[in-house]
Parts: sequence; C-alpha cells; structure tokens
Amino acid sequence: MDKTSESNTQSPPKAELIRGSAITALIRYKVFVALFLFLFSFIAFAPSLKGDFVWDDVEYIQKTPFALDVSQIPYKAFPRFLNARGVSHIRPLLFTSFVIDRKIWGVSPFGFHLSSIILYSVSTVLFYFFAIFILGEFNVKRKESSALLCSLFFALYPTHVESVSFIGARGDLICSIFFFLAFIFHILSYRKLRLFPLAAFCFLLSLFSKEVGVVFPLAALGFDILRRRYRNGGNVLRYTVYAGLILAYFYLRGKSGPIIPGAFSANVDEAAGNQINHIWAVLVVLLNTCLFYVKKLVFPFHTNPFIPTVPSGSYHLFISILVMSLLCVFSLVSIIKKENITAFSIFWVFITLAPSCYAAIFPIAVIPIAERFLYIPSAGYCMVIGYLIVRASEEINIRGIDWTCGLLLCMSYLLITTNGQSIWKNNLSLWKEASKEAPDYASPHGNYGAALLIAGETDKAMHELSVTFDPKIKGSRQIRAYAANNLGILYMNEKRDLENAERWFQKAVFYDPRFYRAYYHLGILYFIKGKSTNSVSYYRKAEWYLNKTLEIYPPYGRASLFLAKIYIELGEREKAKEYAKEALQKGLIPPLDKEAEDIVNMGN
Repeated sequence: MDKTSESNTQSPPKAELIRGSAITALIRYKVFVALFLFLFSFIAFAPSLKGDFVWDDVEYIQKTPFALDVSQIPYKAFPRFLNARGVSHIRPLLFTSFVIDRKIWGVSPFGFHLSSIILYSVSTVLFYFFAIFILGEFNVKRKESSALLCSLFFALYPTHVESVSFIGARGDLICSIFFFLAFIFHILSYRKLRLFPLAAFCFLLSLFSKEVGVVFPLAALGFDILRRRYRNGGNVLRYTVYAGLILAYFYLRGKSGPIIPGAFSANVDEAAGNQINHIWAVLVVLLNTCLFYVKKLVFPFHTNPFIPTVPSGSYHLFISILVMSLLCVFSLVSIIKKENITAFSIFWVFITLAPSCYAAIFPIAVIPIAERFLYIPSAGYCMVIGYLIVRASEEINIRGIDWTCGLLLCMSYLLITTNGQSIWKNNLSLWKEASKEAPDYASPHGNYGAALLIAGETDKAMHELSVTFDPKIKGSRQIRAYAANNLGILYMNEKRDLENAERWFQKAVFYDPRFYRAYYHLGILYFIKGKSTNSVSYYRKAEWYLNKTLEIYPPYGRASLFLAKIYIELGEREKAKEYAKEALQKGLIPPLDKEAEDIVNMGN
C-alpha cells in the first residue's frame, strides 16, 4: 500500500488531529514544556503547603531554629578541620537551604514546604532535559514525546511524597538537581570539552547534598560504555577528576560517618545464623533489598512512611534471584540489539540504589529502607516506562494510545500522591499511619504517643507509649528510653504526679544512661520540688541532674538556663548570670531567650 492510499484509509478524526498537533507544537517549544512541568509539579504537591513540621523537622528546625545560622555552614562542610561535633553527614547544601529558609520565613512550616516544592519542580524540569539528552544519545525516535511522558510520571510518582513532604528529606531534591545537571554537562563535554568543569562542579555539589551523589561517576561510566565512548581521549581527564573529587569528599568526611562500619545490621545478623558465612548473609540482604525497591518502583500504589526491616524468607529470596536474573537478561538483549536505553535505565536504577542498599546492610540509618531512597533511582524507571509506552504505540500503530495509557497511569499516580501527602501533614497523621503499618515495632508507637501528648490526648498518649514496653514489641533500648521520658513528661505536666514522673525518668536513664533529656527533666522535676518546699537539697539535686545533662550534651541551652534559675533561688546571682549568658550563646527559642536576657540584666 502506498502512502496516499494508507492516508486515505487510516485518516484520523479531525479532533484527534487537533489534539495531536497541539501536543506536537507544545513539545517543540522546550521552554514552554519546562514551564508547564514546573507548574504541573508545583500544583501536584501544593497540598504539602498545609503540612506541619514532622519527625526530625521538629528537633532540627522547629525546636532549634537558632542553630540554623550562616556561621555554622563551614562546620557542616569541613567538620574534620573545624572539629565539629555531632556531624554525621557532609550535607552543607542541605543545611544551607535550611539557613536560607529560616532567614526568609522564620520558623514557618509553610515557607519550608514552599521551598521544598520549588526545588522539586526544578528537579522535574531538569529531569525532562536529562531525559531528552539521554534519549537523543541513544537515537530514540520521538524523544521529545517520550521525555515529556516520562517527566509527567516523574512529577507525580508516589514514592516522591516522602522526599517532598518531609522537609528533612530535602537532600534528595537538591542532590537530584545537581546530579541531573552534572550528567547533562558530562554529555555536552563530549561536544565541547570546556564544559567539563561544569560537570565536575555539579558533581561536587551533588556530593555536598547527599551521599548518593558518590555513584555519579559510575553512572556516567556505564553510560559512556553503552555509547562506546570509552576510547575518547578526554576520558582520562574526566574520570581522574571524578576520582579526585570522591577521594577529597571522603577525606573531608573525616570522622563524620563510617565508610565501612564495624557491625552489620540486624537484617544481616539474623540471616547469617550465628555469624556464620556473613558474605552469603550480606548477599541475601542485598538481593531482598533490591527486590523490595524494584517492586516499589513498579507498584508504587501503597505508601508507607515507616519500613522497619528488609523483607526476608526463602520464597522472597527465590523471587529476588529470579527478578534480578530477568533484568540482567533484558539488559543483555537491549545491548545486543543496540537499543541500549533499556539497559541504561536498569543500570541507572541499581547503581543509584547502591548507597541505599548499603544502608540496609550496615546500621547507619534509623530505618534500613525507605521510599525517599528511591527518588533518584526512579528517574531510570520513569524514563524506560515512558520510552516503552511510546515505542509500543508505534509498534501497534494506534494513534494516541501512548498518551491515553500515559495519562491513565498519571491519574493513578496522582491519587496515591495526593493521599500520601495527607499522611505527612503532621506528626499525628504520620505516626498513626506508621503504627498501623508497623504494629510490632516500638518506634512508631512511641512517636505516635509523643504526638498525642502534644495534641493533649493524654489517655491515648499513655496507651501508645505504654505499648513500647510490651515484650512482644520490637525496639531498641534508646526507643524505650524515649517513650519512658515522654511518660515522665505526661505525669509531670498533665497529671501533676511527680512521684510517677520521677519513676519514668529514672526508667529512661536505665534504658539509656546517655539520654540527656531524661536528666534534664529530672532537673526540672527537682527544681519544681525545690520551689514548692523551699528545700536547698532539692535544688542541689536539680543542679546535679542539669550538670549531668550538660556533661552529655554541652550545647543544650535550656539546661544552662534552668541552672541559672536554680542559682537565683540559691542566692548565687553572679553564677546565675554566667549560666544565663551561656544559655544565650548556645541558643534559645522565644520566650526562653527573653528569660535569659532578664537574668543577665538582673540588678543593672
């Protein structure tokens, strides 16, 4: 059949032609596509603007905003040289973003969420350009259509909720921005080598955003091998610089975090069987972790904010081996047929998942696996799905089927994403859901109890906090110390029962002798007793507990302030002023800073 007869027999309806031409016209103007994707991503996550501070956000932003100061940025970037204490990560760009937010918004959850959504929208736009470059390098037909479709998937992908709605997970967003930029400039450097410094600089910034940035050179190497650029003369320069930046990064880390921790996680220990054959145990956890993330990528229709353990079992391991083998076969077929985009996408997913798998094997995170760890890996999945849908529509030759299927998938993603944001709205909704998802673990129950306590639901709070001490419930001693401390607060503040409060605070110390908050609350408790009885002995006990607090955690300004109050009661005014000044230097939230200033100015 010639082209004329084919055109006459398969002429599409007029409305379909108009729709097709409109989409084609939109795609041709990449700037407008970028603007559309930015607004689309922003609107999709606008519900998060109503969210509060949750989880770590409360401690690191809401309760200690004074710590978000420009002067602290060097300590986050160069802890090794400045003897910075308590630095577990090298993420100065993440910290800087918090400093900027605090400067602009104060301690407003709306402002912090707005910044996260803007960063996410920028990330989506850069993913679009990244996809265009990658698809173009592999000579994919209709690369603009494929790039737009996979960018819509990326914008609505349900597992991204945690990275956007949880402010503390913003590192994924910032890292992805520089990761995508580094890759784009890496590709462009083969056309103009003078652009390579931009690739190296963006790579460095991704490292300073989150640890997953460390795999960029491996991702770039895999891409160059598939593009058969391994003989390019400039590669010696490129990969020498990348290697140098990685070495410099690990050197800067210093003692901020272990590269090879000395202990395996509970997942490995359980699989090892009394420490026998740890290599096999590590491999088992690795395979099970990979299967979990692959399943979550393909079926992201159930969000879970707290995943306490890696799935295990013989059946799960068998499926893991089967799925990994099939993915290897798909990659090999892709390479043999010189299609390559499928192979690269699969490679991208697993190489960017490597740091997250490391966290599942070694005890370096609160939880071994989390949906936020899929943020950058999901770029590979979204890219290959968009590409396959467009290619399938060409194979079956049904006009518009690609966009019909794509938009249906987008609608399903949107429903889950919107619902997921409601889970992260506040600590009550978050930990209520988490305690349902992980009913046998102490941490979500303890956090839910703390949220209920703040909300004034005392009886429910007492129940949830008490659950953490059930022998059947899994949890560390530190988690039980946290719950015991909160029960002590409940008895002290809500029930005015100082005897039971002291019992629970002491129990917290028993579970974790280094838990400074329990000592702090014991200091407050004895201060209250001293005020009610005018007893010097109670004040001295309060003094001892508060000094113990500062011995464990010297930066705690509240403990210094309460010591100042104790010395006022004991008539030691100069000592009171000294500790009040110390409290102000360490940082206090309003109105505690005003109390400290009044003590410093006392008698002037």
